[in-house]
Amino acid sequence: MAWLAFGAIYSVAYLVAGWLLRGQAQVLLWFRLFALIVPPLTGVIVIARRRHVWIGCQWLFWATIALGLVMSAIGLIGWTVDALLLNRETSWLGWHTVFALFGTVTPLFALMTQPHRGSRDELTATTAVDIAGISVMTGFLYSRFIVAPDMISVAVQRPPVALLVLSEFQQLLVFAGIAAAAFVARGQRWGPTYRRLAAGLLVNLVVLTIGHAEIWQGLYRAGFVYDVVWILPFAFYPWAAAAAPASTQVDAEEPDPAATRARPWVVFGALILTPLLDFGLRSALPLGPLEGYRDLFTAITILSVFPLLMARLAVERGQARQADGKWRLLSAAIEQADDLILITTPHGRVEHANGAFCRGLGYDPTEVVQMTSVDFLADESRSQLEAVAESVRASGVWRGTIVRCRKDKTAFLASSAVVALSDHQGRMTHFVDVGRDITQETQLRDQLIHSERLAAVGQLVAGVAHELNNPLQSIVGFTELLIGAERRQDVKADLEQVRSDADRAAKIVRNLLTFVRRSPVERRPASLNEIARTTVALREYELRMSNIELEEQYAEGLPPVLVNRGEIQQVLLNIIGNAEQAMRTAHGRGRLRLRTAQVESAVVIEIQDDGPGIPPTLAGQIFEPFFSTKEVGQGTGLGLSIALGIAEAHGGSLKLVPAPVGTFFRLTLPAAQVQTAESEPAPVTAT
Repeated sequence: MAWLAFGAIYSVAYLVAGWLLRGQAQVLLWFRLFALIVPPLTGVIVIARRRHVWIGCQWLFWATIALGLVMSAIGLIGWTVDALLLNRETSWLGWHTVFALFGTVTPLFALMTQPHRGSRDELTATTAVDIAGISVMTGFLYSRFIVAPDMISVAVQRPPVALLVLSEFQQLLVFAGIAAAAFVARGQRWGPTYRRLAAGLLVNLVVLTIGHAEIWQGLYRAGFVYDVVWILPFAFYPWAAAAAPASTQVDAEEPDPAATRARPWVVFGALILTPLLDFGLRSALPLGPLEGYRDLFTAITILSVFPLLMARLAVERGQARQADGKWRLLSAAIEQADDLILITTPHGRVEHANGAFCRGLGYDPTEVVQMTSVDFLADESRSQLEAVAESVRASGVWRGTIVRCRKDKTAFLASSAVVALSDHQGRMTHFVDVGRDITQETQLRDQLIHSERLAAVGQLVAGVAHELNNPLQSIVGFTELLIGAERRQDVKADLEQVRSDADRAAKIVRNLLTFVRRSPVERRPASLNEIARTTVALREYELRMSNIELEEQYAEGLPPVLVNRGEIQQVLLNIIGNAEQAMRTAHGRGRLRLRTAQVESAVVIEIQDDGPGIPPTLAGQIFEPFFSTKEVGQGTGLGLSIALGIAEAHGGSLKLVPAPVGTFFRLTLPAAQVQTAESEPAPVTAT
């Protein structure tokens, strides 16, 4: 409101100064020359200071208004200078009148930018050309009502009726346009700006109407009360510009589709209407001897519109190239993406699928476009399709997991996000499904859960083993005392059996404690034979219960190996467990053979079973993570890959050896260097 107060105070000050200078004509004219241009230039200064906060069409809106304010100031200066140089009290017709009328109509031209719909950078150039085209057309009309009559009479003291009617109608039209924009933008960020401009234009319309009545009656005197027509309304422009909202990132990134359509008809319409209006006005307002000047105005107008038309076509062509380049970039990004992208109609007909989708499901692109979205779903997910569509229609997006079906009828789990694309009328035209295969992630998650469960079981086993160890030691100790005191052979034999079983139970407990205890990160020299015997003892009972005969051959004099004991046990247990399951599943019994040997500077342990074996076509995949030949839910596919990693980390290898029967694995570990010192070798930290 400070700007309105400034406008009111300035108007009053102008009237007072004009009243005091009424007897000094020359001083009054110079005073008017400077005082009348301050109000429009104030708005220009405010717009110029805030120009950096607007972009695109929002910047063009205020630039057009600023241009109009400058033209108004030029018109006022021209009017005053005309009166000063020609010594006429009022000069109603002339070039300055065209500038003044252009200045008052520019807010209507500025509305072509529709700033309340967003910045819309892509339309700034074309909209500027459209405004220029409308300006040229308006200038052509002004030439009929202003310039041509001015050639007939250059010394009129009263404005012609056509000029008054044109000025009044123009101001009414500008006010109606801004008021309509304020109504359309009600509740939006630009609504208050439109209302401030509409209020200023309404004040301008009222005082202009009063001023026109006084001018027509010959009562107007420069520097008197009627000059508020040129002062007070200009105070609304800096008020509106100072409080106008700045352009935001949302304006630039999310334009209204209905507001981004080009308007090529504007310049084309100006080119077509110019000769038609010329023909009509020749009949309605003939100029007689000066009719030739109208031919000049028409020719100038058409010649002015042609460059604008060429500029418009050039801008359209540039925007088309830019849009085509952006389309190609987005298309390349979609095709190169690893995500599975499928675009369908709301009825499920496939419009496009990217390369990752076609490769992931095993289809050729020409096949995909002939299918529907339901063709890519497994039976268990087809019932979800209607619920997905309803969710997208209701909220615009759906996220979840579905089971997709490949061309070879295999299925996989996919995480998908489905969004809707809409046209400018809000109607859904396409569904975009962006998904990815999460089979490995699901397997890894299951493996982590399995590992956590194993860790919990290990803690339980450790606790139970500790609790059993003390009673077993007591049983062994008391049994030995009883054996030493017993003289009856039959009772002594029974006690020997009790001690043997107790020793066996104690050995099992020690092996369990060794296996479940957190392995140290250090590697120490150890006997591979002893590690193998300890590991086999852990599975000996289960192997016997599965009717699997165990054959062990341990070479004598093997050099020690530098290993992490727990990790090597994990490798052996994994291979033995796989062999046990394969033999039990195949024929309910079998034979497992373990053999150790020294090969040059390495120590090897071979594990062979007589199960069904591994097909040659799968031999190259068994060490891949998540690959498994077991039934779903019976294996994670990580055992052999982890075992291979452990072997290679020890500088050795784990290989699948071709065998005529069953499966044959060979674990090779480098022998530890012989220590010359008598002391025990220092531990080596694993890297």
